[in-house]
Amino acid sequence: MACRNGRCAYCTYRSCNGKPSFTTRDHIPILPSEKERIQNAGGIIMIERVNGSLAVSRALGDYEYKNVEGRGPCEQLVSPEPEIFVRDRSDENDEFLVLACDGIWDVMSNEEVCDFIRYLLLLTDDLEGSRDNMSIILVTFPCAPKPNEHAKLQENELNQSLVNLVQELITNVANIDFATLLKYLDECTIPNLPPGGGLFAKRNLIKDVFKNMKPEAEIDDENLNQI
Repeated sequence: MACRNGRCAYCTYRSCNGKPSFTTRDHIPILPSEKERIQNAGGIIMIERVNGSLAVSRALGDYEYKNVEGRGPCEQLVSPEPEIFVRDRSDENDEFLVLACDGIWDVMSNEEVCDFIRYLLLLTDDLEGSRDNMSIILVTFPCAPKPNEHAKLQENELNQSLVNLVQELITNVANIDFATLLKYLDECTIPNLPPGGGLFAKRNLIKDVFKNMKPEAEIDDENLNQI
């Protein structure tokens, strides 16, 4: 079931080469069926938003978009009606199902999200934790990847090589700030970075090393999101 701009991805390994075998579509005003309903209710689409304001075309709440007289609940500018999809399960192929908010899908593709989750599941079966606008629900099936020692060893080696590289850059580049450090690292060839996540997936590790070596330096996390 899908509503608003949260998206669901169903990840199947063998039959789809590790790519999502099914994904829902985001409910946005520029979809032809959504646009038709909005216009029939007297609305307009401006800058890909309902009446130039709301970025989603289906949602719970947002009652100011649901008061057009003579039209039912699902015929309003914004509809509360979800899309419902039914799939047959396969214990031999199905790995996991991902339901995430737009804070995830706006910066990662379907394939990147599934690749990154698959990588994390090889390291741990405890993936709790979130940040603002980064909510995700993960449902694993019997065929999902399991933690293994080889993946953990490779991860430890990657972390240590990153620590060494960060320490070397901070030592050799005068007055380096965190944003510049990230740009230097982005230009380096670093093997075995997390699939789907890349260097950004290691930002907290890099940040910890930087703060340990330069405790007086300030880090502007808000501006760093643009890097």
